[in-house]
Amino acid sequence: MLRSFTFATVALVAGFGLSAAALAQDEATRRSWGAEARAEMARLAPLAGDWVVTEYMPQPDGSWHAAETAYRETTRYLLDGLAQRIEAPERPAQPWRLETTIQYDQNRDVFRLVALDDTWGNMDVYEGVMTEEGDLVVDDLRADTPYLGADGSRTYFRLTFSIESQDRNTLHVDASRDGGETWQPFQRIERVRFGTQ
Repeated sequence: MLRSFTFATVALVAGFGLSAAALAQDEATRRSWGAEARAEMARLAPLAGDWVVTEYMPQPDGSWHAAETAYRETTRYLLDGLAQRIEAPERPAQPWRLETTIQYDQNRDVFRLVALDDTWGNMDVYEGVMTEEGDLVVDDLRADTPYLGADGSRTYFRLTFSIESQDRNTLHVDASRDGGETWQPFQRIERVRFGTQ
């Protein structure tokens, strides 16, 4: 099947008499379709790379408690610069894996983040924008993909990626149990570029 499809494609291209220059032009046209999305995703370039990650949890007195074990994480570009994926190993602080993909929807002028875990199997969808300060802020209110508690409670999350430098960024996670009316600190994740700490 694949072989016949390949032959058919070659025959079709040959039939139209497309030259290498024409195919290159088509590639340039194809790349131009995502030009705005690539430009927006390029703003997140400081998030790409290998990181040493430390997780912090809020305490009742307002302080933050660090997890005992830091871990490695990699963020890389996908799809010719149109998306970024955060790939974490099994996290020592919590025994479940989470994969996150970020992309920019140029038709709706919004960043979209999708997070999928290997424990609950939920696909959480977040949408948002970059602030004037250069922070990426997304939440799951519009997509309505909250965490559902056993008691029927709905917890929404807001993620703020703060790029402090090429070698350091912080993810602030806030939670809301009233549909986004109020937010409380839920977690802070600090990333330091591997090899610079």
